[in-house]
Amino acid sequence: MAQFWDRKEKPWIVILFSLPFLWMLVSLLMGQYFPDPGKILMRLTGIWACVSLVLVLFMTPITKYTQFKFLARYRRFIGLSSFLYALLHMVCYLVLFAGLSWTWIASDLIEKPYIYAGVGALVILTTLAITSSKRMMKKLAKRWKPLHRLVYLSALLVWLHLWWQIKSDTSILVWFSAFAIPLLLIRIPQTQSVKKYFLKKN
Repeated sequence: MAQFWDRKEKPWIVILFSLPFLWMLVSLLMGQYFPDPGKILMRLTGIWACVSLVLVLFMTPITKYTQFKFLARYRRFIGLSSFLYALLHMVCYLVLFAGLSWTWIASDLIEKPYIYAGVGALVILTTLAITSSKRMMKKLAKRWKPLHRLVYLSALLVWLHLWWQIKSDTSILVWFSAFAIPLLLIRIPQTQSVKKYFLKKN
């Protein structure tokens, strides 16, 4: 974990992906999210987790089929941003929305199956964040790429997380589907390498 954060990251990309968090923090301190800050912050952190995840999915076709190959250097940080905003999303639910009430949380786990999809996506993103350093890349060797293709499974779980909680507002699901589904479809052949990776482990 010592190399979780790369000191060589370009300042502008760090600032850019930190702006939503800073904006949310300032708005919270100014009282703009009251009387229900938990609900609003859950939505906003979820949106930025989705935005970052879609950008990660875009990285492969952009760097492979266009002249913007230099963008590949930002893939890791954007992926970490998706993980961090997803983690904040979970923290907002546990602390601000559920108030760390295990009775409330247990009730939600029974009544809201979309939570399981969200937790599954977060577990995958956490695994990818921990193994994203150059040190882990060398350690895992040939297993690193198949492991990190699980990002596509995390995107599918995020889609299920959104689809299962459709109410009156479908805007997030619609735009996430519009971008994520085509990107997932063009990467279907890569799922074979993920399958082989887990078969070898077993």
